Amino acid sequence: MIKCNCEEAPACSCREAVVCLKDVTYRRASRTVLDGVTFCIDEGVFLGIIGPNGGGKTTLLKLMLGALEPQEGHIEIFRAAPRELRGSRRSVIGYVPQRNEIDKNFPATALDVVLMGAVARTGMLWRIPRIVRDRAGELLEMTGVGGLRNRPIGRMSGGQQQRVFIARALICQPRLLILDEPTAGLDSHGQQEFLHFMRQLRNGFGLTVIMVSHDVGALTHYADQIACLNVRLHWHDKSQLLSEEIIRDVFACELDAYRERVKEMGAA
Repeated sequence: MIKCNCEEAPACSCREAVVCLKDVTYRRASRTVLDGVTFCIDEGVFLGIIGPNGGGKTTLLKLMLGALEPQEGHIEIFRAAPRELRGSRRSVIGYVPQRNEIDKNFPATALDVVLMGAVARTGMLWRIPRIVRDRAGELLEMTGVGGLRNRPIGRMSGGQQQRVFIARALICQPRLLILDEPTAGLDSHGQQEFLHFMRQLRNGFGLTVIMVSHDVGALTHYADQIACLNVRLHWHDKSQLLSEEIIRDVFACELDAYRERVKEMGAA
């Protein structure tokens, strides 16, 4: 995250920012989901977003993707409003949704799923070029599931599915990768392995990464910065500086579960 100069400007004035939000507020019916969220992140940053259920994390991602519009405030992704990033311009953003959004009975192989990510470039009615098919296979290899390219997505484990969806998100060579709870359902070892893998991908592809997660302990180890979101946002230049007091304020009832996990790791 970089120093934000937005407070004095009508729109974003952070010229080097990949993502910039100024005073973003979103309401659903009479409930305020996000209240005055302001932050900017620079290119190459791995930002982790933590917070309790109902704190607005997924809503924040949908606003950045242009799926929702804020009632107040301003959002820029690569110096453009999210909804201006259409067609081929949309490919600058790769998105990995929550696993519970995936239909396990969908009759598609791992390779099919990755190729679906190329629609923004090729169009739905165009034949997929050989070069795109080759790249899809290479990405499956790079994400560690190359041997499963012909397996139906519904017959893969949670960790395998996530790697396929990351390959899909990378097929159009994005500059920003957004992930919503990608470690949900994975055990502790699987979570750490996945986060290590994500940091390698960030470095190898020169990506900026924004990842929502409930896994506080592992995320604070692997992310460059941490944003704590519970309707309002608290952010930190160094993930190591995330204090127990901040976690208590943001997570409230989830703090005890976090402490127990830390104790278990210490006793192991």
